Amino acid sequence: MSASVLTACTLLPDGEASSTSTPESGPAGSSSEAVGTDEISPLVIGAVAPDPIPVLGSDELFHVAYELTVLNFAPRPAVITSVETLTPDGEVLASLTEDEVAARTMILADYGGAEPVEEGGPAIRIPAGKTALLVLDDTYPSRDAVPATVTHRITTTFGSPESGDGGIAVLWPDEVTQTGGTVTISTDQPVVVGAPLRGQGWIVENGCCTLNAHRNVLLPVGGRINGAERFAIDMSRIDVAATREHGYEPSVEVDGDPAQNENYLAYGTPVLAVADATVVAVHASDPDTPPGELPLGPGFTLANLGGNMVALELAPDLFAVYYHLAPGSPTVEVGDRVSEGDEIARLGNSGNSSAAHLHFQLSRTPLVFSSDNVPYVLDEFSVVGTLDAESGELLDEPNPGPRRDALPLVLTVVDFD
Repeated sequence: MSASVLTACTLLPDGEASSTSTPESGPAGSSSEAVGTDEISPLVIGAVAPDPIPVLGSDELFHVAYELTVLNFAPRPAVITSVETLTPDGEVLASLTEDEVAARTMILADYGGAEPVEEGGPAIRIPAGKTALLVLDDTYPSRDAVPATVTHRITTTFGSPESGDGGIAVLWPDEVTQTGGTVTISTDQPVVVGAPLRGQGWIVENGCCTLNAHRNVLLPVGGRINGAERFAIDMSRIDVAATREHGYEPSVEVDGDPAQNENYLAYGTPVLAVADATVVAVHASDPDTPPGELPLGPGFTLANLGGNMVALELAPDLFAVYYHLAPGSPTVEVGDRVSEGDEIARLGNSGNSSAAHLHFQLSRTPLVFSSDNVPYVLDEFSVVGTLDAESGELLDEPNPGPRRDALPLVLTVVDFD
């Protein structure tokens, strides 16, 4: 029978641990052998469901879009200095620098914006006990190049303790490199649908795959963090010739007084069914929002965000949702059957929208904030170019021309035949 041990442990004032062990009985000369060393791992890393489905983007690369949660369990503030995406055997597939990590990081419940480490500095500080959300997008040249799973190697530095007088904080390291956040990549294919609009000069103002006003919609709904708009797109319309000549400015979206919704090039455009479907939800009574404003405030709820909307059931557990429609414009009613290409409404500026645009996405239910977002591709469109976010220049990148079964990426300008 092995000897039992009574152990007493106290924390000294300077934070050093002191322990004494008193054997009750045991053979003379017995001793314990070292079996390794406990090490604190200050980050708790996880992945946001569901498993990502690779999607062919308009840049002709396959995008695997997902999010990581990084809980800073230390009593000291953390700065992530690098993130590497790894294959199961440790091969580095992608890496982000400190600045690139900062550009893809949100701090949970910090709705005023994540705090930079220094004034004007790019790195994001994760306070003690707070969780960061990392919005990631790994790209691959082909679907066959996408691995079945990936994990992540995250290097982090820690500042001075933020609470208490030190104490146990001395046990936390100044810097760590941890591996975690395993993500299983789905073998499913994205859904192929038709275009929700017709015509030329449509720009994706929010969409896959940077941190923007869609990828940041990570809400605690249904008892979990839900990436409700991973592949949702906001599409507005621009004057392509004016943009090429002068660069992007708000005037390229308007013909006339910008204070009038009707003067926006996108406003009033027919909105189309993307597949044969059944209408399951219609709302048409909200007024348009005045351009340049957002209606957030007392009395505004998740139910108001989309304004006037239509939801179509394409298949069991598969719905197309259209937001920000013009007041009174839906031409369909619940229970109607529609065919791909049918007009179902007109584009407007209702709900949480500052200028005329269409919000479109696929979801597992018509309640987009509660259900999984569904990756999809459009069966046919043409790439005109991509807007440079800093200069406003319309670049001939990626290669302009037709695309099939692909997703228009953020800041891409496309034509729909």
